[in-house]
Amino acid sequence: MPEEQISAASLGVLVRRQGAVVAALGLAAVPATQQALAVALAAAGDRTLFALPLPLGPGIATALRADGLEVVLLRPADSGATLLDFVAAVPFAFDILEQILSDPYQGITVADHTGTMRYVSPVHEKFLGLPPGGGAGKPVEQVIRNSRLRAVVASGKAEIGQPLEFGNAVTRVVNRRPVRRDGQVIGAVGQVMFRDTEAVAQMAAEMQQLRTQLEFYRRELDGLRESRGAVAELVGDSQAMQRLREEVAAVARLDVPVLVQGESGTGKELVVRAIHALGRPGQALVSLNLAAVPESLVESELFGHAAGAFTGSARQGRPGKFEMANAGTLFLDEVGDIPMDVQIKLLRVLEERVAERLGSHAARPLSFRLVSATHRDIGALIDGGAFRHDLFYRISGVRLQVPPLRERLEDIPALLAHFVLQFCQRNGRPMPCIDPDVAAWLAEQPWPGNLRQLRHRIEEALVFSPPERLALAAFGRGEALRAAPAPQQQAAAPARLKDHERSAALRTLAECGGNKKRAAERLGISRSYLYKLLGESAASRRSSQAL
Repeated sequence: MPEEQISAASLGVLVRRQGAVVAALGLAAVPATQQALAVALAAAGDRTLFALPLPLGPGIATALRADGLEVVLLRPADSGATLLDFVAAVPFAFDILEQILSDPYQGITVADHTGTMRYVSPVHEKFLGLPPGGGAGKPVEQVIRNSRLRAVVASGKAEIGQPLEFGNAVTRVVNRRPVRRDGQVIGAVGQVMFRDTEAVAQMAAEMQQLRTQLEFYRRELDGLRESRGAVAELVGDSQAMQRLREEVAAVARLDVPVLVQGESGTGKELVVRAIHALGRPGQALVSLNLAAVPESLVESELFGHAAGAFTGSARQGRPGKFEMANAGTLFLDEVGDIPMDVQIKLLRVLEERVAERLGSHAARPLSFRLVSATHRDIGALIDGGAFRHDLFYRISGVRLQVPPLRERLEDIPALLAHFVLQFCQRNGRPMPCIDPDVAAWLAEQPWPGNLRQLRHRIEEALVFSPPERLALAAFGRGEALRAAPAPQQQAAAPARLKDHERSAALRTLAECGGNKKRAAERLGISRSYLYKLLGESAASRRSSQAL
């Protein structure tokens, strides 16, 4: 064969006896191909189908062996000989095809591009009442009255999982697929599932039930993630903080007004954000600090104003905080500072759930969740005539008390780590190593400014510390500037033994990084007694404040 014909050949045949070439035709006549084939045959072992690198690209070879004789058929690799590869590689390939065509649970029909039926599988012939070969050569509509094989040939689009009625209230599930050659539709294949539609319907129902359960668990998981994220800033494992988180979770999804009370700097706004995130996620959280707004502007901030309501007002008017918080949460910070004349109007809004802009008589219906906060003693304000008692009852459907830092000093190690992490994330710095004595020292300091003061001290120390370490020495900077004469106080009462025990427990807990098990072991007491010390002290402080 001339060389140009050999290079253009699409097939090759090689015959070997005892390893010696007896005949070579087509691609197999090329010496380089014979060398590659010898290597591939040795690596293939007993396999009949194997890859073969040809001079012009990848190839596939099929080998038949008997009594020292090898006959190898080789060709370039392409996607057009899948069936040949399948038959060559699987010794029982024809048994598989036979089983597919005679499957009692699946009937097969084949039509050509003219809509003529070419084949009906035996089980389908029996179902249709046809003799063997009785459907071949007829229009598909004569074999199956409402067949859509002709439509699939015309459209070239598959139809999967379609119901098909065969009469006598018999319905089956049908798949129809076009068959293509060189990009052209040359026919269509229909597959009929011969199982009761009740069984198929049952499977569908079970699948739908599984989908419903999956969606339920997905919503539950999302809810858990939201809950965890919403209370993530309420840091600490003290009994006081555990109780506060439980109370927040209990009240958040209820439509009741909440009054958050606590000293300045305790984190009342964090509680408000957690309530909003758990109760009305995705809606607006609108805040107004009543202590920071001049009395003359409080009413305008809350109610908004119509166009031209007063000198200097916006030309188009402006909505107030009530309107902006519609469907969301309105947070009134320092509610104890609200002017008396505004209290009356606020009470009306809360009772009637409508508001009018200044300079307008159009009442706007509202639906918002009210959360208020104050560090002031509302009871004393009511007694002094500075706060209406009926408004107090309206804003305090539920009251939450945020504990001061001095009542949960065991949380300082966790708060230290939390504030350091926030500072580093905000400023793009690596997380430093914190010396063990830092938390113990912080637990011994007075914190009249609570969390706000603690955070300030930690961040100031971080600013003047090396990125890799936070040492106790960093907290000594400017200590003299902070020192101030302490106001004269009455002589303190002798400390109780319990107070000394709690101080020792808090100091040891801070030295152990908040690990209660290690702290109890170092103190030589049980963990339950350590919990009792911490919890009893918090309770006694609350009861003494109530007195």
